[in-house]
Amino acid sequence: MAGELPKAIGMVRRDVIGRGADIHALAEQRGYRVVYSVILDTGPLVSALVIAQHIYEHDATAVIVPGFEHADSVRHVITELAALVTPMQTYPRGFRWPLAELDNHR
Repeated sequence: MAGELPKAIGMVRRDVIGRGADIHALAEQRGYRVVYSVILDTGPLVSALVIAQHIYEHDATAVIVPGFEHADSVRHVITELAALVTPMQTYPRGFRWPLAELDNHR
């Protein structure tokens, strides 16, 4: 359909305290429509597999989260496949995360 907004999936982690932003309203503000939402309570590896599956299955171009902490452990996987939309910032597909975390462990 012409003029239809790009598809996005919503992602919420059960273990994150606090409500955060409404993912449907956030998606609309950023020019997306949520076609599927997933609530996760799994570790990073399984969460990454679930997110990748839903991105492909729904042909989504973005993952919308109520706060960055919901996506932190899987942010690399998300931005390899789609944009990551948080209340504070949108990280485009292909975004390269700083390597500061590695420098702190040396």
